[in-house]
Order: sequence, then C-alpha cells, then structure tokens
Amino acid sequence: MLKCSIVSLRRGKPRPRAGMFPEKYRRVPALLKPQQGGQQYFNEFLIRSANDALEAQQHRQQQGHGSAFRAGSASATQMLAGADAAATGGVNGSEASSMHPRLPQADIDGVLQRSRAETIEAELKLLVAQDGFVSQRGFNERLWYEQEHHRLRTLGDGAEASPSERATTAEASSSTAEAEAAAEGRALPERILGDDYFKGKFGYSLLKGPSADQSIAADSISTYAQLDLWGEMPKYSRDMVFLYLVSRRRNTYAVAYDYNGKRLLPTYTAGNRGLKGGDRGFRGDGSTDNGHQVASMYLNDLLPKIREARAASGRPLGRGEKVDLVVRVMGFYNGRQGAVRAVQDRSADFRVRFLEDVTPFPLNGPKMPRGVFR
Repeated sequence: MLKCSIVSLRRGKPRPRAGMFPEKYRRVPALLKPQQGGQQYFNEFLIRSANDALEAQQHRQQQGHGSAFRAGSASATQMLAGADAAATGGVNGSEASSMHPRLPQADIDGVLQRSRAETIEAELKLLVAQDGFVSQRGFNERLWYEQEHHRLRTLGDGAEASPSERATTAEASSSTAEAEAAAEGRALPERILGDDYFKGKFGYSLLKGPSADQSIAADSISTYAQLDLWGEMPKYSRDMVFLYLVSRRRNTYAVAYDYNGKRLLPTYTAGNRGLKGGDRGFRGDGSTDNGHQVASMYLNDLLPKIREARAASGRPLGRGEKVDLVVRVMGFYNGRQGAVRAVQDRSADFRVRFLEDVTPFPLNGPKMPRGVFR
C-alpha cells in the first residue's frame, strides 16, 4: 500500500475555508465597523505633519545659514555656496540622479507644493475638465447635432457668420433653383433634445399628455408637473399574460399567470415532460434544447387555456388577435436562450410586450462559508 506520494490528485475545487474568503465580502462592511473611523485619513495626517516638521526644520536651517553668512568671512560664504551648488548639481544632474535616486522626503518643496490647498484645487479642476461626462468618448447624438449646428452656422474659415452675411448668402442662394436645392440639403436637422431625444433613445415618453403623438417643445418643459415620474415603469393591462421562464443548471421551468395572479397552466419542467437522466443533458451543455422544448410545449398547451379563460371572462380573442405576453426570465444558464427562442418562434400567436430579467442578484457579494465568524 502506498504510504506517501509527492503529488496529490484532487477532483474539483478545494473546500472554501475562512482564509480563502475575501475580506471585502464579510458580513459587516469595513466602513461600517466602528473601529474603522478615521483610519482612512491617518496616512494623510501623518504626511501633512511630517511635511510641516520638515518645513520648520528647513526654515531653521536657512535662518542658521543666514546668521553664519553674516558672521563669517567671504571665503566661508564662497565655500558654502560651492557646497550648495555641488549638492544641487548632484541632486538635479541627470548622470548623478540616475546613480543616486532621491527619496520623496528629499524633494520637500515639491511635496509641500503638492499638498497645498491651491494645488489640490487645481488638480480637482483638471479632473473635472477631463471628466467622462464632459469629454464624450463614444458617439453622442446631442453633441453631434450641436457640432453640426455650429458647422452649418459658420463660414469656411471657422468664423461665426453675421446676420448681414447670412442674409446675403440667402439672397444669393435663392437666385437659382440649383442653389435652392443645395440650401435645402444644407438645412438644419431638427434638434434632438428633451422628450424627442428621450423617446428616440428609450422608446417611450416621460411627458404627461392626452396622446402619445402630441409633441411638446423641449423649451416648454419647465416644471416637474409636466413629467410622468412613473413613465419608466411598464404599463400592464388586464389582458396580458405573465410568462415566467426559470433556467437552472440542468432544468428549465415554464409557468404562466394572468393579471390577477391566477395560474393558467401547471408548471412544465424537463422532468415532467419526459426528459429523464441523460436526456436532460450532461451538466449544463444540453439544457439549451431542453429549454426550447419545455417552453414550446408549454406555449402549445397554454394557448387553448388562454382562449378558454378569455371567453369565460366575456372578452374572447378575435380572429387573428395575438396574446400579449410579459416574459420574465430568471437564471443565467443555457436553457435561457432556448426558452426565449421558443417564445419568438410563436410570434404568430403571441406578442411580447415586455421582456424582463428578474434574476436575483446579490449586491453584497457571494455567500460566506458557514461557521466562519470573526
């Protein structure tokens, strides 16, 4: 029997221990612990106090040198000046600085200058000037329209056109039909600002109005009373059916409810649809097709149930009328794509009004191993 071995083979990952768990995922955040108060400023206070002490020491040394210069002879003054020049050359010279790197404490003037209030304020202004919200990195529609507006309103040399020059240009361009066509081609596009920009970007309006196509100028939006603060929330109706598609590692669940929370059809899973054992796929690989199969079978059986429920409620489905679906997907495994694809394949009978991801996402990090307390 083998008593010992140089290597040890282990399948899978080791069991999580307390030392492997990151400190930032502890139960109590570090900033909320009472003993943590003020420690983030300790290093800064230490540097400031050390800089003040060095500044006072340098001031005393300069005063001592001044008294020595006044009391000493000219030769002593020249000797001290030569020593200072040699020290400065040794510190600031390129060949000497490469051989004798300076410590941060040696550059006391630079350290003190960097820690003064006006320098910090200048750095903050520079940070604000380089902020991502000011300097756009990608294509920004509003910024493009502003640049286009500036380009069309300026002359060829980049100077702003005066009103008289604009009038002269307009009269010259209106002389011929070709110039009119060119002027129409150069006409300013409509500015995308306010609600038009929001509607074009997100597909819905935040303005309160009797109709969706009632356009309100962006300049007329002056108070919050004109905005619908719940405009971002989905607007459900009583005819909508809420379809939940839950994707797990080797299984997919499909269940539908009406507006009142009544379940229209029992839950379909890969198991109760006849997929047992290896038919459900190895680990998570085969669950994509199984998710499509489960969701497709569920939608096939769901449609007559919806027709029956609508007829019983006095609102029967008309010929060619589609069922409004609110698809809520939970989970991030492979069955997710197949289940959503099954809903898309039934677009002749169902119309997806809202597609929502309701996957629970912990904001405080992963779960801590049990039995680990500090």
